[in-house]
Amino acid sequence: MDRSQFKKEFKCIGPAVFPVIHVVDEKQVISNVTVATEEGAQGVFLINHDFDVETFLPIIEAVRVQYPTLWLGVNFLAVTGKVAFPILATLQKKGCIVDAYWADDARIDENAASAEQKEAIEIDTIRRQCGWKGMYFGGTAFKKQRVVEPEMYAIAAKEAVNNMDVVTTSGIATGEETDLNKVNVFRKAIDSAPLAIASGLTPENIHRYAADIDAALVATGINYPGDFYNIDPMRLRRFLKKCRSPQPIEKANRKPFWYLDNMAPRSRGEKYAWLDPSSAYINADSFHAMLDELLAPYDSRNVDLVAGFDAAGFVLGAAMADRLGKGFLTIRKGGKIPVAFDVVDMNNYSGQTQQMEMRKPAFARGTRVLLVDQWIETGGTMKAGISLVERQGGIVAGIAAVCIEDTDASELMAQKYLLSACVKKGSDIQEQCNRQTLDSFASFSPEQCFPEIGTR
Repeated sequence: MDRSQFKKEFKCIGPAVFPVIHVVDEKQVISNVTVATEEGAQGVFLINHDFDVETFLPIIEAVRVQYPTLWLGVNFLAVTGKVAFPILATLQKKGCIVDAYWADDARIDENAASAEQKEAIEIDTIRRQCGWKGMYFGGTAFKKQRVVEPEMYAIAAKEAVNNMDVVTTSGIATGEETDLNKVNVFRKAIDSAPLAIASGLTPENIHRYAADIDAALVATGINYPGDFYNIDPMRLRRFLKKCRSPQPIEKANRKPFWYLDNMAPRSRGEKYAWLDPSSAYINADSFHAMLDELLAPYDSRNVDLVAGFDAAGFVLGAAMADRLGKGFLTIRKGGKIPVAFDVVDMNNYSGQTQQMEMRKPAFARGTRVLLVDQWIETGGTMKAGISLVERQGGIVAGIAAVCIEDTDASELMAQKYLLSACVKKGSDIQEQCNRQTLDSFASFSPEQCFPEIGTR
């Protein structure tokens, strides 16, 4: 099978995506498989990270019963195909079809010629003799199984092609990015054979690998932050989108936080704000990059509701609520809400007194609310929102804004709440925002933000 046939098999343009589920028990696996299938992954791999193969087998069978048509792969940790293939053949005879086996170590010896790959040849022979009909993903120069020097990568990759269906490599450890040079060497060495990566892939970096690989075996990069065992649907959704729509090279190589250059300088009088962040929302790439950054610290398990401030906070807040799969609450300026409401007096960034209102009741006590605004200067508006939420028994799950300027108020908020911003504290652009001018203003033109005409 060559890489074009592999992609046709899975009906994908970019890499086929296989979430790797570190198995805890049957309930946890079924829950994660459900997420993977609902989001549209091509299949899953299960791995027995914390227990033996015998304990693992009933869980594999239970998954197959519940999902009879699922493309299902497994990894028996610390076991080579020599042991695994007969087990898989036995499952096959029982009617439990396992579509793929992934071995961390396919026993490729980069120091031996093809005819002398004794262990790899023995494994391949056992595979063919036992009658198992699945696909073999063989770990080559994989993690720290055995040190392979970079100058030997090409030889290892070429030897691997003869003994497996999908050559599979990785970074140096779970969650560690694979060196791009290593991937390039493997790609050239194996020519048109399928290539998979099995560590360190994330929604943020997959664009760098997408052109060279055919399968992404991804775990920690799509899991909830700090959670080794459960898939975050939002992160998996973003990962799949990046694989299905690989970015052009010029976009993939943009500088960090490039989208902030799309914020426009003021072109009207002094009574108006000194910049317009909404110009960055016009461009889809820019807008979604901002959302990615703002959502990075949060996940759907720790937020029950998103609330946005009148009016620019509605734009970001509603988009973030959609990403998280949550509802959206508007916090309005005074005199706008036509139902029962709570109200708080506050001083805005210009020093004027105004009121903020929130419908009453807005949520049940104990609801975790993520507060979103476009910009935080003096913190008056945000403090009013915090007061309104807490008055109704809500819990502030976090605060997000394009920029949170360095003030005593923002320091106090940071001590109590989880903050998220596109403009990073301590960065050059944070200093520029504190001075209310951006270096990018010198070359800004509105046309740079325009969406491309005729594209989806």
